[in-house]
Amino acid sequence: MKTRQNDVVAEYLREIDQRLAGIPVLQRRELLADLEAHIAAERAERNLAGEGELIEVLERLGSPEVVAAAAHEEAGTQPRPPAPPRGRRLWPWMVAAAAALAVLVVCTFFLFFAQTSSHEEGPAVGPPAVEPS
Repeated sequence: MKTRQNDVVAEYLREIDQRLAGIPVLQRRELLADLEAHIAAERAERNLAGEGELIEVLERLGSPEVVAAAAHEEAGTQPRPPAPPRGRRLWPWMVAAAAALAVLVVCTFFLFFAQTSSHEEGPAVGPPAVEPS
């Protein structure tokens, strides 16, 4: 249970850290250390038993966006959008490309067979045949 609680806190602090880009490193470290100490104190004082209670503490602190925005305001810096996680940047594009390719293949397949079947079954198009006399 402690491991899942630690994972929740670590993810929360990681998200805040990503959003603090542009703030001097020492200020960032100080803020993250203060947040971690506050969370640990809450854990100890309230004897938090479950992950849900810990999430309530994190929600009271504010979302990573709100915490980072307040830190940027205090530091006089502009927040930057967080960088996407490494290794996960390409998969949405790869899925979209694969889907587009699948649609293209299916459309080509149906168009080919629609043309083939219309030539075989449909009436002949063109001038009527003239019989020699």
